[in-house]
Amino acid sequence: MADIFDKCVRFARESPIASGQDRTIAEGVLYRRSPLKNAGPWIEADGRRLLQFSTNDYLGLADHPNIRKAAEATVAQVSISSPMGARPLTGTTDLHLELERQIADFKRTEASLIFANGAFAMMGAVAALAGPRDLILLDRHAHASLVCGAKISGAKMRYFRHNDMEHLDAVLQENPPTQAKMVVVDGVYSMQGDIAPLRELADLCEKHGARLIVDDAHGTGVCGAHGRGTGEMLGVEDRIDLHLGTFSKAMATMGGFAAGEAGVINFLKFCAPTILFTKAMPAAVAAATLEALALLRTADDRRKSLWANRKHLQDGLRQRGFDIGHTATPITPIQGNGCDAVYLGHALYEKHNIWASAVLYPAVPIGTSILRVIPTANHTAADVDYLLNSLSAVEREVAQQRSEADAERACRPN
Repeated sequence: MADIFDKCVRFARESPIASGQDRTIAEGVLYRRSPLKNAGPWIEADGRRLLQFSTNDYLGLADHPNIRKAAEATVAQVSISSPMGARPLTGTTDLHLELERQIADFKRTEASLIFANGAFAMMGAVAALAGPRDLILLDRHAHASLVCGAKISGAKMRYFRHNDMEHLDAVLQENPPTQAKMVVVDGVYSMQGDIAPLRELADLCEKHGARLIVDDAHGTGVCGAHGRGTGEMLGVEDRIDLHLGTFSKAMATMGGFAAGEAGVINFLKFCAPTILFTKAMPAAVAAATLEALALLRTADDRRKSLWANRKHLQDGLRQRGFDIGHTATPITPIQGNGCDAVYLGHALYEKHNIWASAVLYPAVPIGTSILRVIPTANHTAADVDYLLNSLSAVEREVAQQRSEADAERACRPN
């Protein structure tokens, strides 16, 4: 008799993540225990002082005293979990409404809606706006939360090759003008670090009558002269039909948002399943996020430091022969083959006291891996140099080990 749990047994035996001796190392790297205070750039873990290069705390706001004070003051006034209810019932407070006003002003839209976490914003917006008669066109590298939203919607789904506008144009031409459709992309792709060609995407959407939905989780606060995201950076803010984002990256709190036309946001209030059927964002988080947004809007110096560190790191990696793909943002994917990135991250941790996270399937294709490194505004040039020198040292160690292993195999009798 078939058992729905059979796949769990197969996964344990035939995991696509890693196999053999690689599996032990992979399991030691993935889901390893992290200290409570882990935003960095320096953290304490297991009695060791570690240089941290694996968080999304781009602007270094995670431990900002103003944000902590805002959360602490709200918890002292109410509780850690207040308000106790979903947004349509007892979960909307003045803090939530003010945060929505501020997000709309920041993103230069008519209105916004905040969600308890970022994935809820992405899934809920896509799921609510599309239906069985509609078409969703997703970039092949679109974030999993966007794909989940598309699946929940019941709409027809089509993928186009990553950032390939000719392919998208061809796919759009296959569908009649009477077919309601949306194009869904990331502003910044979280694993590759490259940026969507938003101007060309907007042109194609206008040409074919499609709506453009952009998840700018990694662009908000980071990209653009004022940190408004990839739309600002590329000069197309007003051509994006719906802006999606999170507070858990540059703003260093938790939650997500959708921002756009008032009518669209009002529709999401009543139709997005991920806001109707779950508890509202805690008031303490809303208060902290309001403070974080105020800091982000005046964080020009932090952004300059972030981008300077990005240039220093990525120039240094390329000069040393590391493959970091086509990244155009602080996200720095050091390419691996199989579990090479796992070994690299493991060696950095064990021998050089550096926390740098390896990424495996399902975040990247089966059989590939990357070491995903992110400099922040709080890192110093000396921190970046230490990482660069440590990476080079590990590469030399690995090359020496391989050379010795090859020599040993060559000496064995056939």
